[in-house]
Amino acid sequence: MKDLKLQVDSTLLEAALSGTEKGLRMTEITPTPVGVSRLVRAVHEISVIVGLVGRNSGSVSLNMSRPLMLLLSSRLLGEEQREVSDDNLDAIMEIGNMVAGSIKESLSSTDYAVSEISLPSLVFGREYTVVYARGIMTAAAEFEIAEMPVLHMSDRFMTTSISLLRRSGSGK
Repeated sequence: MKDLKLQVDSTLLEAALSGTEKGLRMTEITPTPVGVSRLVRAVHEISVIVGLVGRNSGSVSLNMSRPLMLLLSSRLLGEEQREVSDDNLDAIMEIGNMVAGSIKESLSSTDYAVSEISLPSLVFGREYTVVYARGIMTAAAEFEIAEMPVLHMSDRFMTTSISLLRRSGSGK
């Protein structure tokens, strides 16, 4: 078999992997990486999007199912969440902030450094693909969340995506 060469920027991929793991620590969930892409797709119905700004700019997005959003927000809030509410929507946006903040920290000593993160946005809708202009680098990591019951197999997966435009003079 021929050696596979991923066409994903290793710096962005490492930031997505480590940022997601660090960002989810307060939920006491350790996500297992199971896939990588350079395309940003939203196959689940809930996306949290946080802007990255500074010398470079772009965004971080987390895409997950409603049951996974309820599990993660339950873990952060310390009480079971059964239906969508203002509290768990705030909680999942806070988780998005924690992941984006960890990604910002991971990128701080790289050519992709950013200085700030924006307020999070929440998007409801599934099955969309984000297409970026030329020059924007993207990396997406898919994670399995073992704490989701096997009965909800398709809900066990979430994706963290980073999309950044590197400014002239920012490196390569």
